[in-house]
Amino acid sequence: MPEITNLVAYDIGVHIGDGNMYSKNNIYRITYSGNLTNEKEYHQDVLIDVIKKAYNVNPIYIERPKDNTVLILVNSKKLVEFKHKELGLPCGPKDEIEIPKQILENLDLLKWCMRGIGDTDFSLSFKKNSKGINTEPRLELYTKSEKLMENLKQVLQQFEFTFSVERKIGKYRGFMLRIYGKKNLDRWIKNFGFSNNWIKLKIEIWKKLGYFPINKTYYELRELIRLTQR
Repeated sequence: MPEITNLVAYDIGVHIGDGNMYSKNNIYRITYSGNLTNEKEYHQDVLIDVIKKAYNVNPIYIERPKDNTVLILVNSKKLVEFKHKELGLPCGPKDEIEIPKQILENLDLLKWCMRGIGDTDFSLSFKKNSKGINTEPRLELYTKSEKLMENLKQVLQQFEFTFSVERKIGKYRGFMLRIYGKKNLDRWIKNFGFSNNWIKLKIEIWKKLGYFPINKTYYELRELIRLTQR
């Protein structure tokens, strides 16, 4: 079974966020999905490399323009059994997924796992200030898993974040975690960081302009950065 290295811990965070695991009729598959428009480069340049180095496997890369989805597939019985049997990650729905104990108990691994969760399961947006300008950073995560939410609360308290948790009922039953403000974003960057090109570009634009121009794609923001550097 693979050793739990920093890259493995990062991948486990990504799996918790955007991963899915399947085991049936001798098919053993792990799938990672993302937004094709904004996360294509993250999947191509970062995630595929992490998976290759962490597990010595060759992922399959797929683009689905019709539903604006990018996919990475890993067909490996050994890897599915490692994640399921050794780390306790579920096959199928992730309604009760949690951070594996082996990672929670190791500070370095935990930081890398949180980075992976941040890159995939958190969304970064910028709220309007009193003048109606989008300047206030906000990290949000939604999950159906109460176990995962308890893990995250424990970790965020450990690193002295301020945050709020809302329990949602009805059709969208689950939990919404919100982390507001520049101090908390700086704290995340200092302790965990980001590897997702889309999130890093948002932060770069926000810092350069002093606000965030909403409703722009990854490639539109890259062009905006290019123009500001002339």
